[in-house]
Amino acid sequence: MSSPSHSTIYTMTSPALTSRFDDYVAAHNSHDIAHLMSLMATHVDYSDYGVGSLHMDQPSLTTFFTNMHEVCGDMMLTTRSCHDSESFTTWEWDLEFKYVRENPMLPGVEANGQVMRMKGVSLIWWVRETGEWKVEKGCDYASFVKE
Repeated sequence: MSSPSHSTIYTMTSPALTSRFDDYVAAHNSHDIAHLMSLMATHVDYSDYGVGSLHMDQPSLTTFFTNMHEVCGDMMLTTRSCHDSESFTTWEWDLEFKYVRENPMLPGVEANGQVMRMKGVSLIWWVRETGEWKVEKGCDYASFVKE
């Protein structure tokens, strides 16, 4: 798998915001679904418009992330840019993975371990819940690319 050939741009207003966001990305890249879900608010509303999975709550989002990580071997999200305030993040990212198991989200695509790439943007709204910042709403917009 390739390494990024671009600079990462961060516009964060504090080290705490950088830490919160880095934790979110690390949870994705480590395939740690339990930790990733611990970063979601109790009443999360999460939509992935790239694959048409809309308005997922905690249980459906857990299933979604579990399936995604099972289908996407060696999944790696790389930040291209991130702009953050206390309650809102815009995140531009690259995703690279090996497609190891067929999934209805990719109809007609045979899974044979091929490397696939996506580019996307996520909008993340944060809320304080039990003293910690959690994802209250997330909207992902992405497309497959050839590079």
